[in-house]
Amino acid sequence: MTLPDREKRSGLKDEVLAGEYVLGALSPEANAALAKRMKTDRQFAAMVRRWQENLGHTVASEQRNFSSYMDASTAHALRRPDDKLHRTPYGRFAILSALWNSVRFWRLTTSAALLWAAVLLFSVA
Repeated sequence: MTLPDREKRSGLKDEVLAGEYVLGALSPEANAALAKRMKTDRQFAAMVRRWQENLGHTVASEQRNFSSYMDASTAHALRRPDDKLHRTPYGRFAILSALWNSVRFWRLTTSAALLWAAVLLFSVA
């Protein structure tokens, strides 16, 4: 198996540096040095532009997803308890189902039962 030549490894290193530069993962000194290098090295500047374009699409889609998530969560937070869900029999069943599946409810019920049993035990004696 042969190792890639030095120029190919250097290109890979430059690709990683361009990505880190665009992501802002480098120190301020390294950023300044790479900004100077971009002015003189066209190939490196092209790598940085390619990273910016590729990540630009990702950032835009993430912002759209985040804004739609925030709209949905805001709409959910603004929902009033007198919604149709709570006025129908199925809504009441949903509330009872949520209570039935609640760990907090069962812990409270168990604590109350144990307390009642202790009161009965010590009041008889």
